[in-house]
Amino acid sequence: MAEANGHRGAASGRGAGANGGAGSGDASVPAPIGPFAIYGQTDHVPFGTLSIAAGGRECYRASVPIPRRYTTDAIVLSRFDFGEADRILTLITPGSGKLKAIAKGIRRPTSRLGGSLEPFAELQVSLARGRNFEVVTQVSVSHAWLRLRDSLEGAATAWYLAELADRSLEEQTPAEPLYGLLRRAYELLDAGMAAGRVARWYEMHLADELGVRPEVDRCAECDRMLEPDGRFRWVPQLGGVICDRCPGPSYDRSGLSLEALKLLKAYQRLDVAGIASLRLAATTEREVEADLREFIGHALERNAKSLAFLDEVRAGVS
Repeated sequence: MAEANGHRGAASGRGAGANGGAGSGDASVPAPIGPFAIYGQTDHVPFGTLSIAAGGRECYRASVPIPRRYTTDAIVLSRFDFGEADRILTLITPGSGKLKAIAKGIRRPTSRLGGSLEPFAELQVSLARGRNFEVVTQVSVSHAWLRLRDSLEGAATAWYLAELADRSLEEQTPAEPLYGLLRRAYELLDAGMAAGRVARWYEMHLADELGVRPEVDRCAECDRMLEPDGRFRWVPQLGGVICDRCPGPSYDRSGLSLEALKLLKAYQRLDVAGIASLRLAATTEREVEADLREFIGHALERNAKSLAFLDEVRAGVS
């Protein structure tokens, strides 16, 4: 009987070797796993990704192929000419965030893309996936903010806001909130809201999206509530306002007026209609402009290059 059992064990071992391709009668040798095998079963599934099945078994699960062509809403953040007739574009999209695309032949007079693929408009763009860049195959204009372009200060402000968005995003990362923020800012500029107030509203909400909301209610250093009769300093490196009890930069360098503090709070709390209706001293607006520019520059680790052009335009307008 023992001899018979031994013969059956050997047969079983040879069967395992035959089925698994191990070429050995030792049943303890694991059978190699092919790309379609499910551990513990003999079924096959389409090639895909490795996952964990019920009971802790590993299996391959079919994956859905990424479509080569797709259509998305987009706003042009920047562009530059490439080669004899092409143009490289940086786009912001809701689902894919920032991406690079090439518009081939767009600078030729006969191009079907040239008149539509412009900044300061919300576009619907058809793209084909490429090795280095997405390739623009078709474009149509969903919203053209034409009045924005009529004002040189409005257009310069729009370039500044686009640069901030560009620097805030990693490529191919979903960016629906930031896309919506830029789109709303362009709508406000197009509607005639003061460009400086649109920029401050955008900077404050961009800081929110970046997770660095400025502290304007409590001292950023000691967390005490800020009192109206206190003295304040604006220190972006510490996250906002600090009180007179805490050490820090001198008031000559970083002092913040009570009126400027109130306006910073307004940009955090009021809707755009409330902000547009505020009656403010020019000195207060200039103070808050400098403060928020400094804060965003610190958050993004450098100041926007487009600020020089914006300030030059404003100096010429005034």
